[in-house]
This record gives sequence, structure tokens and C-alpha cells, in this order.
Amino acid sequence: MEMKKVLCIAGSSCDLIFGGLPELPAFGGEVFGTHFSMQAGGGANTPVLLARSGVPTSFWTLIGQDIPGEILKDSLVKSGVRIISHGQTVNRTPVSAVLSGPEDRAFVSFDEGAELIENNKALEDAIREADIVQTYLSYCKSYPILQLCERYGVKISLDSCFFDQASEENEAILKRCDYWKGNETEAKRISGKENAKDALLWASELVKAGAVITLGEKGSIGIERGGTIVEQPSLVCGPVRDTCGAGDAYTAGFLYGLSEELPFTACMQLGASTAGQVVSAYGGCPENVYIAKE
Repeated sequence: MEMKKVLCIAGSSCDLIFGGLPELPAFGGEVFGTHFSMQAGGGANTPVLLARSGVPTSFWTLIGQDIPGEILKDSLVKSGVRIISHGQTVNRTPVSAVLSGPEDRAFVSFDEGAELIENNKALEDAIREADIVQTYLSYCKSYPILQLCERYGVKISLDSCFFDQASEENEAILKRCDYWKGNETEAKRISGKENAKDALLWASELVKAGAVITLGEKGSIGIERGGTIVEQPSLVCGPVRDTCGAGDAYTAGFLYGLSEELPFTACMQLGASTAGQVVSAYGGCPENVYIAKE
């Protein structure tokens, strides 16, 4: 059986990863870490992990003609990601400095804020060729992603962002998607519920197929529409070094399972194992991380 084709639609960045920092620097100060690398980041984490692991993956994003753009593009191409040619250009590629310390991480970012999608014909062509589209709920408000997925019978998986709020518009979008994932904070905010399980039940009554909420070190919970809540423990494979990109990695593992038409619980397990590998290294798509069923 051929794996399903996945199209990811998201902004991306060139990430400068500073790891092993003893603390964050104060203004006027300086600290030294034990790790530095430059990687694809932001919305690129998920397609890189998917393509590297054998899933036919396309990616709609914006990349500038500059040095950070070359680093980002090189990472995508080496991983086997097909970058969609949509004809849009940006002056400067978004960049994030990831400052990873012993307890948490912080980001310093630059983004010109260009429109992600201007060429609707190219978007239609990209979606028509896909089996599954992975994107963010907020993009569905600005671009005809849902309409095109429905026109061509393409399944849609949505992630949430930190700024998604409870609203009738967001509920209407979730009713049109197949899968939805968010972390605990996002889930409670968008649902208006006080705890993750109530938020999950709320989401499961909206989406067509299933919903997942990640809970950090506590693992994740998920539910298929009409089913019962499933608890998936975290699967960390070593000391936690950096949680940057853990949610993207979970999404990649979950999508890998969907691409192979595996059961919902197996998709959750793949999400957990992929996230567990990523947090034991630095950055959102470290070179040694692959999605694996075994």
C-alpha cells in the first residue's frame, strides 16, 4: 500500500539554536552555551520529519533569497521535502534564535509578516495532488484551504496556535476538519473549558474523525469521534535537552500514522515517540530523528 501524500501549509524559519544555556542573558550581559546549530524551524519541522521518514511530503511556505533562506531550503531539500513553487517572494526569510536553558526555552524572532498565500490557483493545484493537508486553524480564516480540501475530497488536519480563542468561527472551522491537535493551554483557551479532558470532549463533538491534546511530560490524550478518551504516556528516549518543536514532532508522528492508515491509537503512539526523540536533542528537527513504527 502506498503511503498517503501530505501537504503542509505553514510559515517557516531558519532557527539558530543555542543550547545548554545556564540562564537567559540580561541586557548588557552575555552567557555561553554548550550547543549551537542552524536548522529548519517553525512550520518546517513537521514536513522535514515526515519526508525524512519516507512520507511523500510537499510544503507551502515562504523563503527569501538570503543566507537564512538558503539554510532553510537546503534543510528541506536534503530531507526530501517538495517545496511548492507558487511564485511568491519575500525580501527576508523569518529567523528565530532559540535560547534553550535548563528549565525552559525562549525565542527572539524576526518576521516581515508577508501574506502566506496570494496565488489561489497554485494552492488549488497543490491541494488537488494531496491526500492529507496539515495546517493551522488560523490560516483557514484567511485562505480557501477548507473549501479546496472539501472540493477535492482531501482530509484536513489542523493545529492550534497560542492566540486561538473561543469563538463561533473557530467552532465552525473545526466542524469542517477531520483531525485537530492542540496543547493543553491552547485547548482550554479555544474551548473555554477549565480542564483538558473537557476540552477534548468538546473538540471530539465538532471534528469529523478525532482530536488530540498534548500534555507535555504527562503525555497526551485523544479521542475518535463517538469513542472514548485514550491516554498516551510520554515516550522520552533520553534526558530532556530542549522542548522546542515537540508539538511539531508529535504532529509529524501522528500524520505518519494517518499516511499509513494506522489505527488512531497507533498514530498517537507514533506522535509520542517522535516528540520523545526530539526533546532529547536540540532543535525541532534534529538530524538523527526519524519516525519509526518499531
